[in-house]
Amino acid sequence: MKRKTLIYGLVILAAVVAWATFRPERLFVNAKVNENLPTSATTVSETILASGSFHGVAHNSSGNASIHELPDGKRILRFTNFETSNGPDVHVYLVAASDATDSEMVKKAGFREIGSLKGNIGDQNYEIPANVDLAKYHAVTIWCQRFGVNFATAPLSSSRNSNSAPQVLSSGNFHDVAHKGAGQATVYQLADGKRVLRFTNFETSNGPDVHVYLVATKDASDSETVKHAGFVEVGALKGNIGDQNYELPSHVDLNKYRAVTIWCRRFGVNFATAPLNPASAPMSAMNQ
Repeated sequence: MKRKTLIYGLVILAAVVAWATFRPERLFVNAKVNENLPTSATTVSETILASGSFHGVAHNSSGNASIHELPDGKRILRFTNFETSNGPDVHVYLVAASDATDSEMVKKAGFREIGSLKGNIGDQNYEIPANVDLAKYHAVTIWCQRFGVNFATAPLSSSRNSNSAPQVLSSGNFHDVAHKGAGQATVYQLADGKRVLRFTNFETSNGPDVHVYLVATKDASDSETVKHAGFVEVGALKGNIGDQNYELPSHVDLNKYRAVTIWCRRFGVNFATAPLNPASAPMSAMNQ
């Protein structure tokens, strides 16, 4: 009797372990998701960097994958009209290949995990880490880590090419504060996703230790406003006269920093400020 009880116990234990390992119910129960793009994308138009359609590999799959860059610099991998099979321990990978038609291609090419799959059906978003090089990863794969299987892959094609005109995100004109300020400041989104602050027809006074700030206010008509509002430094001023470019860090939120100030750190003085107004129309390519 004791032997039979032991055998039954072992059988039950084995069944529990097998269930926990394979989670067979997930093959039959769908997990549905319905997410919108983050609300920051509605303030200033987001840029689509790349997109593609899913094709089945180990399982039938469909839908679209697209990479959006939001005004605050974040990059979102978004699935729309998405559907694949459910399963245990399923994740989203960016793969360093133009496509992946089997599981071995994913392993050999190399990949970056973006997160656990939120649902096997529906629209959903995944934030891409800032250190992921999108020039290297050209496909999205739905990957079952438990069994090492590629459920589906979406090849990603760039939505822009190297000859695309930069997109204007915001712009404004400099006005005098402590010194003369003239010219225009414009924030461009480039084809590779970088954002550049460009001065054109620019002129102000020269001085010691002068820097370019993005200020967390709509305008700054004195020096105290800059100090109180808060700011991020973009770089040392390259010259007090002429056209010039400054690359913006990817983490800078343009919904927060809405003015450009020429700031003398030596004396704590605002030389000139340009309020930045949102815009989305593409412009001709910048002269470097």
